[in-house]
Amino acid sequence: MLNEARLYMIERKFIEDHIKSLEIEEYLAKVLEKADYSHTDIQITPLSTRLVVHVGRPGIAIGRAGKNIEMITNILSEKFGVKNPQLDIQSIENPDLDATYVAHQISSAIERYVKPNRITNIYLRNIMRAGAYGAEIQISGKISGGRGRTDKKQVGYIKKSGEFVIDNVDRGFSVARMKPGVLGIKVMIMKNLPESMLIEKRIKDAAIAVAKEAADKKAAERKAKEAKADEKAEPKDDKKVDDAKEDKADDKKEVKKEIKKESKAEPKKEEKKATVKKEKETKAVKDVKDKKETVKKEKAKVAKPVDKKETTKKEVKKEEVVTEKKVADKVKATKKEETKAVAKEEKK
Repeated sequence: MLNEARLYMIERKFIEDHIKSLEIEEYLAKVLEKADYSHTDIQITPLSTRLVVHVGRPGIAIGRAGKNIEMITNILSEKFGVKNPQLDIQSIENPDLDATYVAHQISSAIERYVKPNRITNIYLRNIMRAGAYGAEIQISGKISGGRGRTDKKQVGYIKKSGEFVIDNVDRGFSVARMKPGVLGIKVMIMKNLPESMLIEKRIKDAAIAVAKEAADKKAAERKAKEAKADEKAEPKDDKKVDDAKEDKADDKKEVKKEIKKESKAEPKKEEKKATVKKEKETKAVKDVKDKKETVKKEKAKVAKPVDKKETTKKEVKKEEVVTEKKVADKVKATKKEETKAVAKEEKK
């Protein structure tokens, strides 16, 4: 009976201490909500109780000249009965692997009217980049519309039950207060893998390494065989080598001769082009002179005296216009013939 009573008293004491620690955590979470509160580690010693508070923004938690620390220590000693409390505020080492911090960040972003789907995708990427093996984010409430629902997104591998979950899966919860209602946000992050899965992974890595080594050995053996085959091949005769050199020298001489011929032929082509241009210019000048003379003759014919009864001033003007049109048509026809002739000469 005495042993049972002692065990009952010990259990009762453990339960009371655990309840007290939960109450302290709830109080600190309310007070340090703006400082991105994560969790507290309580260390009880004979002289004092040390409270290590992990926060995303330690400057806000400390306050000006440590006013917040003094206020919190006084409340912990008076309200919760903590003996000689000592606060130690520290920043989170890796915030992307802290579930409560991630949940608070998601809730604050949703309260700023950012789409939940977008935020969950961003934080899942950040968690996996930080080195987690798996993550899950669950948002429940009136996300869009009048009815409530739950959106769940998971990346990687997560265990949700068993003893392994207690030590290696971090859980966090936060609330986003919106106009249509409250949204609950749950975050789960798996930081380590179970031993069975680690063994499988090691076996796979070892098998891959062995396969790579075997492939490298085969490649080295092939290269060695090819090198030996090249050495065994018969060397070329000296006569054949000399003949090949002479052929190359003859080819170079022929190429040089052809280049010289082309260089001599180029100035002749330029001279021909210059003479053709001069001939074209002289032809154009002669054609212009002939056209002017024909125009003058036709105007002189029109200007001859005509009987007053037969012609009038209007008829004379009409005749002049007709003659000018005829002359213009002739000029155009001559130009077309010239262009065709020049194109033919250039092709030749």
